[in-house]
Amino acid sequence: MSVAVNGGGVSSGAMGSAAGMKTSTSAAVRLRSAKDNRNKRPRKKLNYNPREISSQLLRAKKSNNASVVLIRAKGKLSVLYKAYASGQYNNSEVQIAIVHARRMVECSRIKVRNLKEEEMIEGRNNRDKINGEQKKKSEIKRRVRKKERDAKVKMALEENQRVLKEKTKHQILLQKRRMHRNDEQGKVLEADLKYLEDQMKNTQSENTSGYDGVSVDISMAAAQMSELQIMEQQIEQEAALEVEIEFSAADAAAMSSAGAPGADMGVSTAAAPSIDIAI
Repeated sequence: MSVAVNGGGVSSGAMGSAAGMKTSTSAAVRLRSAKDNRNKRPRKKLNYNPREISSQLLRAKKSNNASVVLIRAKGKLSVLYKAYASGQYNNSEVQIAIVHARRMVECSRIKVRNLKEEEMIEGRNNRDKINGEQKKKSEIKRRVRKKERDAKVKMALEENQRVLKEKTKHQILLQKRRMHRNDEQGKVLEADLKYLEDQMKNTQSENTSGYDGVSVDISMAAAQMSELQIMEQQIEQEAALEVEIEFSAADAAAMSSAGAPGADMGVSTAAAPSIDIAI
């Protein structure tokens, strides 16, 4: 840069450049000062309850209710994103809450999908049951003209098979429902454990005094996970035992019915084999 000297003094152009540089430096200093003041301002406490959505999700029994919980979970996640963008809260605390809120949204989607599948299976089973009852009435009208003993034996066998089929369908539904509940509870507990672990790490980095409370929450969550595994094993054992008992009853009924046609036709119908079809 050339500076013109006139009479031993600096020209006005040089003086203007110096003034501009001084103004730019002053603006940068004010900007840094404002940023430092903003960072030093006290942050607001994040009001986020991790169990609000999870408790509502576990209580939902219908797909419509679960869909409402899904909408609420998405709303919570949107609010957390806005809180993070505002810069008024602790960034690490908001990020941990966002991770948990995302997991709650995913758990809600799974719950809605599972409940819809269960309701579809239950509706199909109900329709099959109604159709079966109608066919049963038609079969009774058609067989009244036959011999009483033969008709009763055949009807008893068919009724037992129909009941066994309905029980099997109902058992499949129960097993699927138990599997879904266990899976949903496991994912919710997994999300809660992850939140507690992240919260503990964040607390340790900021204030080590809160470590004992977080440890207690993690221990409680681990105990709930262990109880859930024991409950799942018991449910599987009970389901297997029920299916085995049903098939044993069906085999016994089939053997009794197979020996009935060779009996004396003059024997009273009271001697016909009785089959327990109670559900």
